[in-house]
Amino acid sequence: MALTGLQIFKYLPGGKKEKEANCKKCGFPTCMAFAMKLAKKEVPFDKCEYISDELKGLLEEASVPQQQAVKFGKADKEITIGNETVMFRHDKTFVNSTCIAIKLESSDPDFDKKLAKIAAYSVERVGEHLKIDAVVLTDTDNTFKEKISKITSTDLALILESSNVEAIEEILADIKATKPLVFLKDAKTEQIVEIENKFKVPVVISGTSIEEIVEKSSKALESKAENLVINLNKQKDLIQDLTYIRRSAIENKFRPLGFPVITFVDQIASNTLNPMERIIWASTLICKYSNILVLDNFDEALIYALLTLRQNIYTDPQKPLQMEPKVYPIGDVDKNSPILVTTNFALTYFVVAAEIESSGIPAYLLITPSDGMSVLTAWAASKFTGETIAKALKEAKLEELVDHRSILIPGYVGNLKEEVEEELPDWDIVIAPNEAVEIPDFLRNYKTLQKIG
Repeated sequence: MALTGLQIFKYLPGGKKEKEANCKKCGFPTCMAFAMKLAKKEVPFDKCEYISDELKGLLEEASVPQQQAVKFGKADKEITIGNETVMFRHDKTFVNSTCIAIKLESSDPDFDKKLAKIAAYSVERVGEHLKIDAVVLTDTDNTFKEKISKITSTDLALILESSNVEAIEEILADIKATKPLVFLKDAKTEQIVEIENKFKVPVVISGTSIEEIVEKSSKALESKAENLVINLNKQKDLIQDLTYIRRSAIENKFRPLGFPVITFVDQIASNTLNPMERIIWASTLICKYSNILVLDNFDEALIYALLTLRQNIYTDPQKPLQMEPKVYPIGDVDKNSPILVTTNFALTYFVVAAEIESSGIPAYLLITPSDGMSVLTAWAASKFTGETIAKALKEAKLEELVDHRSILIPGYVGNLKEEVEEELPDWDIVIAPNEAVEIPDFLRNYKTLQKIG
């Protein structure tokens, strides 16, 4: 864990009230100012000529990552895994989202078809395009090298799984620029480390127990290997052991276990898992604590569920997904299109926008600045008020976009009606439904009433 400025200050002359305190030789007016800069890693510790060996040791220890960051894939599509600093998302935030990969065998007769589907898969959710990150290619026939070239022609990162060390070396000599992750099954630790050192690619250290992993990774560390990924190949107590690995890295800074983890769903119980069991295991592994999750088949329903879960877990809980506050035209709007207003919480926007679109009635959706809060939360926090709605409407110049003077506010905050009317005396404030799913019918009836009126 990084040292705070106050913790550092206690070891400096100023904190110990020595005669050298606040000498300014470091270029800062006080020891406290230097400590704060040192904590942010904006200055080297040797700027202070009075820094103690004890503090040097603490700073060097603190600089060692709790979990090593490992990168693989093409430079412009590089995937980073690891570098996590907390056990639980609510403590701070998780950093690099779980890489979701699909396993293919080189001998698969439907290889081309499956690869095309995996590479083309993309869904949009709350403004983010969710895709498969990588393909694990298993060496099962003499077309292995040919299949690699097909994968590298896509944007997918590549994970190579093979028992043939010589073949992998020959392949890496040609494709090391794509920086694949290499999983040499049944290879000796020395051979794995040699691949990492020679080709500068990350490699997998695999074992059936934590003790075996520790023994192998310790040997790798002694050989100056750093780009390691752990694979615990077991079924019993897997989640318990993955939690132990993460805790050893995060809380105890135990270097041999301070690496990202790759898990294979087909290692859990071969092919006996039914679809529901697969999604339960895959979901659990994203949460506890797989940095790369490898699925042995491509199921769009399963993938969408996992990508949604991953997106939710790997957003910063202190920074909700937000939309830019402005007016969004939905459909072929005109001067008579209705105006709906809501907060800038991304999920709220996309849910409301989808229901407006499904109604078939073009409308303007006015998004107010509300720190990414939902409607009721923003209202309770005084972030969604008559004043903020009126201000947003005026800044968007909606009076120039429509001929009418009506605005629809969410039903859950219908009590804002009078407040908005005070701020916008020339506007008619209409209370819309509570739930977004009711919007299509409401808009159709609303447009009918407008025509009658």
